[in-house]
Amino acid sequence: MNSPEQARLVQPGQFVMLKCAAGINDNPLLRRPFSVFDVDRTPGAGRPRGLVLLVKEVGAGSRMLAALKPGQEVDVLGPQGRPFDLVPGTQGGVSAACLVAGGVGIAALYLLAQRLVQHGVTPVLFYGGRTAADLVLREYFERLGLETHYTTEDASLGEAGLVTCPLDRFLKSRIRTGVRVYACGPWAMMKAAHDLSVKHRVPCEVSLEARMGCSLGACMGCVVRHLAWRWTSARSGFGTR
Repeated sequence: MNSPEQARLVQPGQFVMLKCAAGINDNPLLRRPFSVFDVDRTPGAGRPRGLVLLVKEVGAGSRMLAALKPGQEVDVLGPQGRPFDLVPGTQGGVSAACLVAGGVGIAALYLLAQRLVQHGVTPVLFYGGRTAADLVLREYFERLGLETHYTTEDASLGEAGLVTCPLDRFLKSRIRTGVRVYACGPWAMMKAAHDLSVKHRVPCEVSLEARMGCSLGACMGCVVRHLAWRWTSARSGFGTR
């Protein structure tokens, strides 16, 4: 998606609001939130020139977006939302990061992985889904040289079971000073990752998916009730519908 100004401004963990229909008053009336997966850059100079989004067809809005042809224009608002907190290179900062993704939640973590690598932080990817087909775009993370742990509920790829199992083993086996958990995916998975972070006393940030109307705080659709834990912070959000 060509949008140099938005590509220049976006930070890891932020999202954009897309109008799925051609006309501003056409249905679906409200924009849909999508995480920014990557920033497209010009060859050679590397100047930001566009946004890369992951769109999964699950509803009327995403089906319209998937049917777009090259050259068609889309109304986009953003970047929106709070970016992930990286705090590298500072006292008490991040020296190792656990990136925990479920399904299309992977979309919120690739820019983060790139930024962490640039800052000399070692990311480890924990990626789970029902089947191997749910673990999309994993080759992007592998090309960054990340250590990867894949899980599927049907044992079609990686370890059989839930993604929080290898995460728990990893946190048990590590000196946890300087380790931070970043998670995005189904609500149950994010809660389980949060609970493990509390158990092992490591900071955790989760990217909260919430249906919203404006993304500006006016409609209150993005508000998510949560408990404030000492080792946890919450941020909003991404969406696929």
